[in-house]
Amino acid sequence: MATQRENKQVQDSWSKAIRGDINSIAQLVNTYKDFSYTIAMSVVANHEDAEEVVQDAFLKAFASLNKFRQASKFSTWLYRIVYNTALTKRKNRRMPTISMDQSPAAEEEATTENQGWDILKDTERKKYVALALGRLSVEDRLVLTLHYIEEKNIAEICEILGAGKSAIKMRLLRGRKQLETELALLLNQETRNLL
Repeated sequence: MATQRENKQVQDSWSKAIRGDINSIAQLVNTYKDFSYTIAMSVVANHEDAEEVVQDAFLKAFASLNKFRQASKFSTWLYRIVYNTALTKRKNRRMPTISMDQSPAAEEEATTENQGWDILKDTERKKYVALALGRLSVEDRLVLTLHYIEEKNIAEICEILGAGKSAIKMRLLRGRKQLETELALLLNQETRNLL
């Protein structure tokens, strides 16, 4: 029921945005900017480029709002634009760069020792998962991110990335195995560094 209400809100915002309603445009940007940035960052691996990709993608999307026919969800349509814009940006860039400062956001200070320890463990997990994801191919990293973080189903990922179901399923399988391998390597290296 919450999803239907949310879809109705997005549809209302989309309809008003087509008519030029600034508040509706702002609402759509606020709703989708964070994950759009995540997609862009997965492809271009550079903060400045990712921000530029998101801005360009939103401009393209809003210029084409009247072409959106609701054959898919608005988010799927928008993320496809973000992905294609990021691919174009990466292709036009000579040397890809990988930002190593992609650490998870600092957690709020815990009030008890147990909460502090839990936060530390969670932060460390996120750090190692981010590092391991960074070692995967752009496509595998993006498929895992879309599926597990954005909770997109296979059909939606196919539409966003313009790939077939079997290719996406293979990328998910391969990506999970590679992620497991990379995590094992990272944690093994960390253990050796501690000893």
